[in-house]
Amino acid sequence: MSLAVVVLGLTLWVGIVHLPVWLPPVTPAIIAAQPLPGQGPHRVFGYATMTNPAIRLAVLGRVTPAQEARLAGFRRDGRDMRPDQDAMLSGMVFAVDDRGLLRLDRYERLGARYRRDSVTLADGSRAWVYRLIRDD
Repeated sequence: MSLAVVVLGLTLWVGIVHLPVWLPPVTPAIIAAQPLPGQGPHRVFGYATMTNPAIRLAVLGRVTPAQEARLAGFRRDGRDMRPDQDAMLSGMVFAVDDRGLLRLDRYERLGARYRRDSVTLADGSRAWVYRLIRDD
């Protein structure tokens, strides 16, 4: 393996795990939404980009296993979800610690683009879900 490949790999690893400068900055809305330290792990239901393990790795900075999950009463609408009492939204549920929730809030631009709601999944468990902030 060439030195250039090793240096590139190390740079990517540090950038993803330790210095995610590509994530949007922490805003007052994000700070206000953070749970008290140590209240995790936090379960998150992803139905769009967060279903992809590579995206979860880039956003969370670590491999994050996920299981299939469903949310009754919603359907997917692009990068958002809409209420629909006859629908069942499929996605993935995964657990994050406080640091991971903060990184997700930054990625989703909590308070500016998305909000984080607590929902009850079809199996009866609770999880956070990100929903697009809409004017309508």
